[in-house]
Amino acid sequence: MRALLSCGILLTTGTLGTTALWSTTAATTSGTFTTANIELRVNGTDAYTFTFPGSLLPGSTTAAVVNVQNVGSVAIRYNARVSSSDALGQAMQLKVTAGGSVSGSTCTAGTGLVADGVSITGADAAFATSRGPLAATSGVEALCLQLTLPMSAPGTLAGNTGKMVKFTFDATAA
Repeated sequence: MRALLSCGILLTTGTLGTTALWSTTAATTSGTFTTANIELRVNGTDAYTFTFPGSLLPGSTTAAVVNVQNVGSVAIRYNARVSSSDALGQAMQLKVTAGGSVSGSTCTAGTGLVADGVSITGADAAFATSRGPLAATSGVEALCLQLTLPMSAPGTLAGNTGKMVKFTFDATAA
């Protein structure tokens, strides 16, 4: 009988097993985080207006330099387009030199030709794509923009004043 009771105690203990819980929980929280901003300027402003110097005859050129600037918090790449809403502007051909300067009425020197012979129309025409990257807060690229009135310009443009050639620059994170 004693042996039988001893077996019962051993069997009961073996079937219960252990009742300990094997789990835990931990929590974390983030520190401070901020968003980036993309901000492109031309000659220090977001709506720069300039005048090309001089009067043009067929075959003549005029030029000006603009500085494309990144004042945002991340590096950027940019694209540029040109268009005109008037007949004289649409008669022009565009040449763009990176890092160039103006000598007389043409773009000279520079670090490379960006575009040459771009026809200006009433619709946007791309003349620079995926330029850069320009460094955050201080990246700058000088572009020398040269307009040429072709020898084939119609006589009806004589004495006209072009009211606008529009250059549009768009930026994305690099």
